[in-house]
Amino acid sequence: MTDGERATRHGGDDSRYHAILHGLYESILITDLQGRILDANGSAEELFQVGGEELRQRAIQDLISGFDAGILHNVNESLAAQKHVMIEASGVRRDGTLFPAEIAVSRVALQDGQQLCISIRDVTARNETAKRLEEAQEELLRVEKIKTRLETITTLAHEINNPLQTLLGMVESDRNVRYGAPLNRIVSVLQEMRREEELKRVKYAGETYRFEIPGPDVVRSRPRHVLVVDDEPTLLSFFEYVLQRNIPDLTVDHATNGAEAIASFHVKHQSLIILDISMPIMNGEEAFHEIKRICKEKKWEMPAVIFCTGYTPPDSIRQAIAKENIHCYLPKPVTKDTLINAVKNRLEFFELTHPRSEPS
Repeated sequence: MTDGERATRHGGDDSRYHAILHGLYESILITDLQGRILDANGSAEELFQVGGEELRQRAIQDLISGFDAGILHNVNESLAAQKHVMIEASGVRRDGTLFPAEIAVSRVALQDGQQLCISIRDVTARNETAKRLEEAQEELLRVEKIKTRLETITTLAHEINNPLQTLLGMVESDRNVRYGAPLNRIVSVLQEMRREEELKRVKYAGETYRFEIPGPDVVRSRPRHVLVVDDEPTLLSFFEYVLQRNIPDLTVDHATNGAEAIASFHVKHQSLIILDISMPIMNGEEAFHEIKRICKEKKWEMPAVIFCTGYTPPDSIRQAIAKENIHCYLPKPVTKDTLINAVKNRLEFFELTHPRSEPS
């Protein structure tokens, strides 16, 4: 039907009809009850990449993949009882490409009888957004599961890490190969179970490492002086034994809680602290922030800190590790080699950034 024929049929209402049809944002097709296209607006022409006159020579079945006479019959029957029928299908552009479409079909009564008004929306962007949202929800669920798993693992690890650490110390002292292998396997499994933790791991000597050289007005720490802080006497003995046996010319001090650690640091200015977090009187987190405050106030050099704990470190410790890479985290139970590497790494970088002539 040409524009002239429609103008003759609709008379003065034709201009109003076209103003409404072409003013709609949605892509609109007007068809007869058999699906032959009678009219279309500019949005539909753009969507299907087909000009107006050519579009009016087609049927809806040509533009919607899988839309056949049987579906059209069902749509017409359904419209006898309801105002709209919603269809999800794929639209077919002139070049044969498909796009996901949301289709709403209703009946309209123009002067020349009943027609179908078919609104078609390209929902590609919406589907992609929905997919990203679904992926984000799945990722959130995955993270929540990991968090729950880590909380369970952390609780379990805390209950067994001290006994494991004690056994490791005994094995190291006795050089018992028979029990050393299975114990190290248990430790490896616990470390693997923690693999999703987003914590900075230990960096070893030879890797790229950013280290800040303290200013000339800063009181330097004492090189090759290490303070070990843990409330378990057996673990203190194990750490001291391992460090003194494997790292020459090393002075090792110890403390059993955060308050003792601060008192020791006040006097000896150790360049490295191995610090447990969960301790009585004053925990490791409180001690770390107090030592940091003291260093800033007195212009003392901040020591490197190796946080060694069976718990997941709190957020403030995580942030400190991320911001200042002289610090690191070692989850208990820790093996002899891991501890030695972490300590040697920090001692080496201390020597690189401090004059050798500096008195100890």
